[in-house]
Formats: sequence, structure tokens, C-alpha cells
Amino acid sequence: MTLQSNSPAAGFRTNSLSHRERAHRRDDRRSPSPAIRLTVALALLFALIAALPAAAAVAPAKIRLSQSNVGVSAAPLWFAVQNGLFKKHGVEVEPIYVRNSTIQVMALTTGEVQLSHTGGAPTLNAAASGHDLKIVATFTHEVYWDIVSRPELKSMDDLRGREIGVTNLGGTTWIGAILGLENFKLNPERDRIKLQALGDQTVLSQALTSGRVDGILTEPSFTRELRKKGFKVLAELSRAKIPFASSGLVLSRNYLQQQPEAVEAVLRGLIEATAFVYNPANQETVLRFFTERLKFSDIGAAKEALQDLDKTLARKPYPGLDGLRNIQRVLRYNPSVAKIKAEELIDERIYRKLEDSGFIDSVYKFAKSK
Repeated sequence: MTLQSNSPAAGFRTNSLSHRERAHRRDDRRSPSPAIRLTVALALLFALIAALPAAAAVAPAKIRLSQSNVGVSAAPLWFAVQNGLFKKHGVEVEPIYVRNSTIQVMALTTGEVQLSHTGGAPTLNAAASGHDLKIVATFTHEVYWDIVSRPELKSMDDLRGREIGVTNLGGTTWIGAILGLENFKLNPERDRIKLQALGDQTVLSQALTSGRVDGILTEPSFTRELRKKGFKVLAELSRAKIPFASSGLVLSRNYLQQQPEAVEAVLRGLIEATAFVYNPANQETVLRFFTERLKFSDIGAAKEALQDLDKTLARKPYPGLDGLRNIQRVLRYNPSVAKIKAEELIDERIYRKLEDSGFIDSVYKFAKSK
């Protein structure tokens, strides 16, 4: 045994085995075991899966935001897009114009758009139909329209038995018209006042000038043009200080829960754009934009429209509960609307965050330097 173990052949085999063993030991020190490699791979996979929702919240897909208004209250959306204020806050917003607020909410509830720049009336109606919506901001807190009529009408009482044009039945201007008539002790049913759905502010003005209706509910910026043409301003409803919820930022509860950062970014952009409109340093740009978009006859008419900003555009767009309740009262004929708790439609967390952080005051710092 000893000779065999010490023979050259035996010694070669023994030395070869020892070399392979040493090599395997070195490889084992350099490479992790299969079990360790599997553990690391699974850990990386789980980390990647966990990161997916966070990545989606940081970089959402393009946001489609609908709006139906073409008046001054729609200006923040125009300027936010034109000046890149949404992109500044990390979101890409595509404005979608639709004919009226009822269609807007339909697009919102079917997922065609993610956000809607619309009023409290269609929002309440949609909620009454079972849609879970939230209002995170309101850009107009009072009824601000004027009631303008044909020249031969001299007072609000002359509207009895007449036809008044509004954007759409059941929508924002329809509610505004009823609240305005109510302020003057008029009732559409009792006083045979017919409210006709015609279209946006431009279409309403055309309907009045063509004699299609006896009066219209119109924004102050359009009132001056009509007054110049000889039409009668029967009422400036902004003087009545009637609480109202108009031009709000509305979305589904699910979207708010899934993309709160995106919603905050959109609201930041709209607030900055509102401050841009109010800033005297931007007056020339704003006037030119009003003239082109609102089709004013001259720059003087656009300057007059700027005087109406405080009537139509809130500097601090807190989601207004009193205005929403006022709308709900008008819609009391619908039992489903009457059952809604208006406060449950309001979600002011994002607005309060921007208010408490000083963001809103910071964008209006030009006012403090005057």
C-alpha cells in the first residue's frame, strides 16, 4: 500500500485530485452559491415591483382636462398651457373643449378625460347618478353673470313670458339664471320664463343680436360689447353676492387617490396662471390674448374686461361649500340630488396644503410690492 501510494502513477493521480479540489475551493470563494443567487434575484424583482406604483405617481400619462367655457374664467387654463406652467410642475395637460358642462361630466365619468373644469350643478347631477366625484378647487364663488336683453325691455319684470338663453339646461348658467331670477322675486314656472339651451357665450351673444331670444345670461366681458350695440343690461348679478360654485376642478375619487401629486401639479399651474392674469406687469400679453380669444372689437373692450376679474376669477380657489349647497337647493326637484351630502363632494386637502405652505401667497407677491 505504501509503495502504491508513493508510485509515480499513484502520485500523479493524487496530485491531480488535490489540484481540482483547490480550484473548486477558489471558485466557491469567488462565486455565490445558486441559493444566494436566487435570493438576490428575487429581492431585486420584488424591489422593482414595489417601485412601479411610485414611478406611476411621479410620471403620470398625459392628463386630459375638459372645459366648456370660452370666457374670462377660462383664462387660467389658457395661460397655464401657453406659458408651460403645467410642465413646470411635472405634468403634461391636454385641454379638451366640449360643448357644455353636462357633456364634460359624461366624459369625466367614462374616463375620456381625467379632470374637468366645470361647475357644481353638473357635478351634483353626476353624483346623484352614482358617480363618485370630488371638487378640489372652485375658481368662482359667486354668481357673476349679467342678464342682458333686447332694447325694448326696461326691467327684470319685463322678462315675464319671455325666453332667456343659457348654455345648457341643468348646467352652470341654467342654475345661475334661476338664482338671478329668484333674487328679483321671479320664478321661471310661475312667470312663464322659458330658459333655452343654446351654447357657449359667443353663441349666446349671437342669439341675442339675431333676435332668437329676448335675453341671455352672459359674462360681464361680453356685456360691454352688447351694450355698445344698444342692448339693455337688466341686472348685474355680481352685485347680489349670491354664493355659487362655478368653474371648479372636478375629478373622480379614484383618480385623486391614485394620482394626488398630478392633481396638485395641475392646481399649482392653474393658480400660477390666475396670478399671471392678475399681475399688472403682464397686462399687454393678457389684453392681446383676450382680444384674440374672446373676439373683442378693440383693445379698449379688452381693458374693460380686465376690470371684471374680481367678479369672475377667484385669487384663492378654495372649494366652496356654500355655493354648492345653493345649487343643491335649486336642484331640489331631483330627489337623488337632495339626498347628497354636499360636504362629501368637497376635498380641500390639496388646496389647504398649497394655502398653508404659502404657495398661493407667493405667486401673488407682486401685489405686496405695489
